[in-house]
Amino acid sequence: MSAEKSPFFFSYAFFQTLLVIIFLVIIHLKHRREKDRVPSSVHDLQKEFILLVLIFFQLIFIHIQRSLVLMAHRVEQGIRPFYFYSVFGIILILIPYYRMRLKALGKR
Repeated sequence: MSAEKSPFFFSYAFFQTLLVIIFLVIIHLKHRREKDRVPSSVHDLQKEFILLVLIFFQLIFIHIQRSLVLMAHRVEQGIRPFYFYSVFGIILILIPYYRMRLKALGKR
């Protein structure tokens, strides 16, 4: 006996792949547009920032997937709010961190 599979089964992998592609395109387009105007150290910092944000968004996706699987097996109640909001908080903390490092590069 097999259960029907919904096409939404693939949506998680699709959205994760789409997110990675979008971030990589942003890095590529930003580098092409600012290639001559921005020093390579600033470009490397921008690339690092975008990749860090991507990592934390992936952590959010992984947590959602894990929570959904455990909810389906009735092992857990759902998404842990503390972890979920902590990851969002870290993403928001990255913004002033990026600006601070950008200022430090400008003073060199």
